Amino acid sequence: MERRIGGLETEFGLVCVRGDGTRALEPEAAARELFKPVVAKGRSSNVFLRNAARLYLDVGSHPEYATAECDDWWELVAQDRAGERLLAELMAQANARFAERGEDARIHLLKNNVDHEGNAFGSHENYLVDRRGEFTRLPRILLPFLVTRQIVTGAGGVVTEADGTSRFVFSRRSDHMFEAVSSATTRTRPLINTRDEPHGDPNRFRRLHVIVGDSTMSEVSTWLRFATTDLVLRLIESGRAADVPELEDTISSIRAVSRDLSGIEPLPLEGGRTASALQVQQRYLDLVAPLARPEEHEVLETWQRALDAVLTGDRSWASRTLDWAIKEKMVGQVAQRHALDLGDPRIERLDLAYHDIDPAQGLHASLQRRGLAPRVLADADVEAARTTAPTSTRAHLRGRFIAAAEDAGVDHVADWTTMRLVRQGAMPVSVMDPFATTSSQVDALIERVRAEGGGQGTNAAHPA
Repeated sequence: MERRIGGLETEFGLVCVRGDGTRALEPEAAARELFKPVVAKGRSSNVFLRNAARLYLDVGSHPEYATAECDDWWELVAQDRAGERLLAELMAQANARFAERGEDARIHLLKNNVDHEGNAFGSHENYLVDRRGEFTRLPRILLPFLVTRQIVTGAGGVVTEADGTSRFVFSRRSDHMFEAVSSATTRTRPLINTRDEPHGDPNRFRRLHVIVGDSTMSEVSTWLRFATTDLVLRLIESGRAADVPELEDTISSIRAVSRDLSGIEPLPLEGGRTASALQVQQRYLDLVAPLARPEEHEVLETWQRALDAVLTGDRSWASRTLDWAIKEKMVGQVAQRHALDLGDPRIERLDLAYHDIDPAQGLHASLQRRGLAPRVLADADVEAARTTAPTSTRAHLRGRFIAAAEDAGVDHVADWTTMRLVRQGAMPVSVMDPFATTSSQVDALIERVRAEGGGQGTNAAHPA
């Protein structure tokens, strides 16, 4: 697939505490407080927005934001950052209401994968693939890449082993994966979820749902997750994935890779051979290089720099660019300065602070302001992504419809494929092609919206 559409679903950790750090509200009550403006506007905690993204409360009272469909990975990063800002604004409003009521409570939203009690939540990547492809063959070739990708795009963190010792790892998420491939998402938590929900024409498309990735704060790390995976998918689709290593045990390998900060420990392969995480990643990089278009050379160069940072141990570039290396440096400095064991609670609080999306108090935002974490996107681009849908995918049509309905004050319904007005006898308009950017049916629907403008609508943006 020469042009691929993707999207990112991010579950945010939520905690509501008092000034002394004790819990003020249970997550469910805190989530209700957070979503009050959303429910007041859309009469639901599950809404589609003007930028064609979806905002909702997931199982377990996790706020979740799903970007609109994107076919440019930097645009996807902008959409992802827009979601952070939207939720940070809701958080600020909730905390202001607590203060006005004289309540000792404050909500924190964390863009990470594991909370302080060990509960895990996800950052799920979606990639459009051709239905005619051999989907059963795709995971076998993709899995070794996903297992070892964490040495490039992991969020980093500290884990405590069974013997009580603590160590820094590429990805804490790796310890929460239990199957290679499965249709489940929570009970067994696989690397690849095979539930068949294409959100498009089921005869033409299938959606690859990857749930092994870390929630990444670095714009470069998020971009690399999608840009490198897109290239590997193109390699698989080209039929040129020759001699790609096949891991003997996916789950034991992903845990081993996470703990090997040198990237050189041998992983057992099918057939009795071994290869290190660095060797596996380098093999994929070498294979995709001939398929890369001129504008994708930056992906290849950045991917190679990330691998070289692991291979040589020279973190000078990575420690200002990639989440795991930024955090490794930060944790190491604090532990050394205060003579702390990595298992010290202060290290865990530091990790959580890194993922706090509060622009004023979050540690990653502070590092960005000081030039110690990458800032690639202009603020104007992120702000535009809050209210404007991508123009080169179906999201453009959804965004136009929702914006028109909100501006006209007309009740409406939208989901990934369907749009309609909320009135008796209203017929839905479906757009089953994720690449579609024009539709006479959607144009006619928007005209009906404008004709009904000025009524008693509530600006609702319900799910269908």
